[in-house]
Order: sequence, then C-alpha cells, then structure tokens
Amino acid sequence: MSKRKTRERQLAKLAARRAAERRRRRRQRILAGAVAGVVFLAGAVVLVLAFTGHKKPKPVATGTPTPTPTASPTTAAAIPPCSRPLPTATPNPKPTYAAEPKLSIDQKKHYFATFVTSCGKIVVRLLPESAPHTVNSFVFLAQHHFFDGTFFHRIANELDVIQGGDPTESGGGGPGYTIPDELKGNETYPPGTLAMANTGAPNSGGSQFFIITGPNGHSLDKNNTYAVFGEIVAGLDVAKLIQTVPVVGKQPGDPTADGRPSRAVYIEKIVISNAPPPKPSPSPSASPKPSPKPTKTSSPKPSKKPSSKPSPTPTA
Repeated sequence: MSKRKTRERQLAKLAARRAAERRRRRRQRILAGAVAGVVFLAGAVVLVLAFTGHKKPKPVATGTPTPTPTASPTTAAAIPPCSRPLPTATPNPKPTYAAEPKLSIDQKKHYFATFVTSCGKIVVRLLPESAPHTVNSFVFLAQHHFFDGTFFHRIANELDVIQGGDPTESGGGGPGYTIPDELKGNETYPPGTLAMANTGAPNSGGSQFFIITGPNGHSLDKNNTYAVFGEIVAGLDVAKLIQTVPVVGKQPGDPTADGRPSRAVYIEKIVISNAPPPKPSPSPSASPKPSPKPTKTSSPKPSKKPSSKPSPTPTA
C-alpha cells in the first residue's frame, strides 16, 4: 500500500474523531442549558411560595354553571294533597227540573252556605236582598243534594276563578232550567266573590257558579254580566288552595292555565243555614265516593259573545 493512501485514511479517521468530538460538546452544552433552566424555574417557584405564604390556588369551576332557582307560585310538590286522581267512569246523573223553583226564601233572613269540600270548608254569606232568584235557586238545589259529590270542573288562573255546579263536569250541565239575570250594572268581582256563571246569553244562568280567589277576578269588572249572590266569610284559604290544582296540559302554577283540573277536588255537600256556622278548619275532610267523570270533558273558553250552547262560564 502506498504512503499516499495510508495518509488519506489517517486524515479521514482524524476528521471523523474531530466531528464526533464536536457533536459530544454540542450535546453537553444543550444538557447544561436544560439543567440551568430547570434550576432557574425551581428557584422561581420557591420565591413565589415564599411570598404567597404557600397558599394553594383556588380551583376554577368548569362546565355549565347551575342557574339560581327562582320562586314559583306553584310547584309539583305544592299540589294540594286533598285533591284526588280523576275518576274514570261516567258520572251519576242528577235530577233535572222543568222550571225554576218557586220563590220561597225570606229576603229579610240571613242565609249561609257551607261548601264541604275535600280540601276543607268554605262558608259563604248569600245575598238574597240583591239576588233573590239566584239565591232561591241555589238554596233549592243545595237542599235537594244537587251539588253532592260533584267537582270543581274548571280552574282559570288568569281570572283567579274556580268553577263548579256542573254535575256532568263538561262545562255544559245544569239543573234543566235557567234563572233571570240579577244585575245592577255596577258589579265587581273581588276575592271571595260567589257569582253565577252563564253562557253569555241573557238569563242563561242555572246551577254553575264560580268563586273568585284573588285579585285577578277584577279583570271581569269590565264584563260584569255575572250575578253576584254571595261573599266568603270564612275559608278563602281553602278556595285559594283549590286554585293551585294544575290544569290538564299545563304546568303547575302556569298563570295562563284555564280548563279542567288534572286532579279532582270534590264538593261533598253544600249545607244551608240561617246563622253563620263555627269558623271552619282548612284541614282536608274525608270525601265520599266521587262521581265519575263524563265521557266528554271539553271546557269552554271564555267568550264575550252570547252563545246558544248551555255551557255556563265566566268570561274575561
């Protein structure tokens, strides 16, 4: 082998060793820099902890925040326990009468009606001096047990109205006769009012009545075509409790709810007396076997226009 080739191999080996040395030194410099960086960060953390008293940072909430609950007039938990599941059979028929009963009440006497319901008692002072025909008919029907075992078939939250007196629960039932309107033209409907429902046509009242439970009843003042024949003297809290029963197809407490209750509140009986009974207790009382529901349960909507259909209902 020539000296020239030997010399070339030696130079190549020397160049390779120098390149390897340069790579080793470069790695050492990179490693030293990384170690210095770690040491620097560790020192910074120590300084921060020293100045902050070693306090741990507070956790940051993630995800969707829970909304703050708002007050609701009625919730599912607030549905009156005195209400019952709706019956499933057809209702027991009530007798009907060919004509309005003969006027037999003494307009100079006091008359009180005690509504014994599944939610408690409501005592109403009747007003024979201003609505003799209406009071006479109501007293006649109560004394003949016409209202026994019937339901409040309509609840209208926009009007603060609970409505009853229809033995068919359809909104179109009655005693078989109608009575004359007894209106003065200045009727108002404050809480505690007992008034006669009608179809919107003149002299179309029968057995259906409604009770005003709150201030929304005054929305009827502008359409005051409903004879006022009584005022609650005890048990308004019971009427308000009945008002909280949710309506079919509506959420509990819906202020626009107007229709058939999704739970039943029974009228066990209505007792007539000439002296105010003892102040009733709002505690629920035992209810007799309920009258079953009708085959048709549609409830008429309020309407200002007269209607030929016998579906007494207050109108807004």
